[in-house]
Amino acid sequence: MGNSISPCFQPNPRSLVKLIFWEGNTRILTGKHIAGEVILEFPDRMVCHANSFFIGHPIPALAMDDDLMPGQTYFVLPLYRLACNVLSASSLAALNPSPKPAPINFGECPFEYVKGSNGRVLIKVVPEFITRLIHRSKGEEKTGSPGNTFLCSTPELKKHYEMLVGSKEQVWTPKLETISEYKTRF
Repeated sequence: MGNSISPCFQPNPRSLVKLIFWEGNTRILTGKHIAGEVILEFPDRMVCHANSFFIGHPIPALAMDDDLMPGQTYFVLPLYRLACNVLSASSLAALNPSPKPAPINFGECPFEYVKGSNGRVLIKVVPEFITRLIHRSKGEEKTGSPGNTFLCSTPELKKHYEMLVGSKEQVWTPKLETISEYKTRF
C-alpha cells in the first residue's frame, strides 16, 4: 500500500538517552553514544549523570570516553556556573538561570538520604529538583513576579502582597505634618 511506519513501533524508553540542557532544552538520543560527543558539540559544558548529585561530594562530570547509558538522564551544564568541584547548596543555587536572585521553591523535598557503600549517610539531590531549578526561568517569564509565586499562591494573597510591599519603582515617603511647639510656663 505504501511506505509507512506503524505507530506501534515506538522506540523503547529504556534504549533512549535523555539530555537536559541548562537553558531548559531537552534532547533525546538513540543508539550508543559517549559523553565526548556532547562535550565536543558544547565545549563550554560538562555532562553529568542526573542521579549522581550528592551534597559534599565532587560534581559528577563525565569524562570524554564515558558511555551514556540507555534509559538514563544526563544534565548538560555550563562550566562557569559550577566553579567549585564540590556540590553544595550555593552551587545548586548557581544553576538557577534567572538573572535576578530569588528564593528557591523547594516544594517537595529535594533531597534523599541514602547509604553509601561505606555505610555513611549521603544526601542525594533528586534529579527532578535540578530539572525544576533549570526550567524555573521559563515559568517566571509567564508569571511576571518571579520571587513571589510560591509565597502568593492565590490571587487574594498576591493582591495583599502587592498592597503591603508595593512595586519597587514606587518610592515611599512618610506624610508628616509640622509639629508646633509652644513654651509653657509653670
